[in-house]
Amino acid sequence: MEPASAARMLLLIGSGPGVGVAVASHFTKQHFNRIALFARNPHQLQKDREAVLAAAASVNKVVVVGTWQVDISDPEQLQQALSEVEQFGRLECVYFNAARVGTSLFFQFPPESVEQDFRVSNSALYIVSRWAIPLLLQEGKSQPETNWKPSLLVTSSLLPKDPIAELFALSMVKAAQVNLVKSLDKTFTSQGVHIGLVVIGGQVSVDSPTLNPTVIAKQAWELFAQERKDWTPQVTLYEDGTVDWSESI
Repeated sequence: MEPASAARMLLLIGSGPGVGVAVASHFTKQHFNRIALFARNPHQLQKDREAVLAAAASVNKVVVVGTWQVDISDPEQLQQALSEVEQFGRLECVYFNAARVGTSLFFQFPPESVEQDFRVSNSALYIVSRWAIPLLLQEGKSQPETNWKPSLLVTSSLLPKDPIAELFALSMVKAAQVNLVKSLDKTFTSQGVHIGLVVIGGQVSVDSPTLNPTVIAKQAWELFAQERKDWTPQVTLYEDGTVDWSESI
């Protein structure tokens, strides 16, 4: 096994069935040899770990997969997990996939639940960015590899542009999240960290030919794999199969 200092690491925050494990698995097959998974559910984390290991084995790769059971809405838990994962490998990419998805009806949804949603989608992303971006900048400058790609990518949707009333809380926090990501992009992409959004323009389903987790993971990879001169801030996948590289939100 290579030492942690020699490992290309993907940190996937919000692991789970669907987009999370699909991204971790596809990125492993393409590029990474160390994967760190963050999620609340320890049983799902173990399933995801096994799925990533199987994906690596399918292309005859060796990968080290670490799992952290963490509630990212708790700043102390999150910061502790980040300090531990920093010793796990050389950080090359953070993929932020965490969100609380569920119905929120006007005047029935408690204000404290709105605040909880904000902590998961925005406060946690801010904490992660504050930790990750200095590391990504440092690694990008110190690594001689021409294909080193320091990146911070975030799963998004069309809710910031077209909110759904029955999902008003999710719509709100995703709009705030896009604002944060765009601010990070304006500040740090020019310095050498690719900040980007993977915008999913519809409901994710394993039965969908266009918005299934595997297709989404492949497009997320295409965003990550761009050469620096070609970096774009987002990719949008639509239900009709269209893939848009312009700023859709």
